[in-house]
Amino acid sequence: MQTIRRHANSDEIPEVIPVLEPADEEPLVEANEHSLLGLSELLLKSPARIDRLTRDDHRQAELIPRFLIVALASFTLFSLAFILLLDSVEPTGLPPLLAAHWSRSVQPAVSLWLAYTLGLVAASGVCLPSFYFYSLLAGVRITMLEVTTHVLKGKASTAIMLVGLLPIYVAVVLGLIVFKAQPESLQSVLTLGLALPFLAGLWGVWSIYRGFLRLADTLPVSCRDQRACFLRRLTVAWAAVYTAVTPIMIYTLWEKLAG
Repeated sequence: MQTIRRHANSDEIPEVIPVLEPADEEPLVEANEHSLLGLSELLLKSPARIDRLTRDDHRQAELIPRFLIVALASFTLFSLAFILLLDSVEPTGLPPLLAAHWSRSVQPAVSLWLAYTLGLVAASGVCLPSFYFYSLLAGVRITMLEVTTHVLKGKASTAIMLVGLLPIYVAVVLGLIVFKAQPESLQSVLTLGLALPFLAGLWGVWSIYRGFLRLADTLPVSCRDQRACFLRRLTVAWAAVYTAVTPIMIYTLWEKLAG
């Protein structure tokens, strides 16, 4: 990322204008930025374009609900598929974390769906203030609305990746069921399924990390390198906090709702 400094006169504070390097440029993707499908396509094919949209003050209020809908719809699809898989195995093949409360009835199924959809989003909400504080601590010029947009963009990226991994995972579990695998094998694979959103979440964390590093162009040139390094470390620290909070949030909701 290069910058152009423009001076109106010697007494003015210089304005920093970001200029994309050729390496930052991406092939033009024909997609409707105002539709859910278009945003989903851009999240996969043109993340740099999504990062630019996220920084547009006039688009943030529009992007937040759209990113949220993409995330909730994808987490709902994952929960439904996982519930159907759990109902297809014998009780001995259930993951130990779920075995105590699971039965082929509506309540545990709805509880698992709410635990994932609400838990994954609620964990982001709990961690938002700390992310805003970390950004200000690094010296980045950012608003709470922009922080929310960046975080929900990462959540939507996680959801898109999760939907991509889901067919492969379902095929593996169905294969184990059809060929009557040992209960221990089913337990291991289904336990892995509980962690699948967190594996997909690595892509979402990378999306947030990349987007926030681009905000380094708002830092003063004199200390940009040092502050950018500090911003990078704070973003990693926030990702660690979020990773710790999310499973606790999901498991707590599951126990409260299913119990």
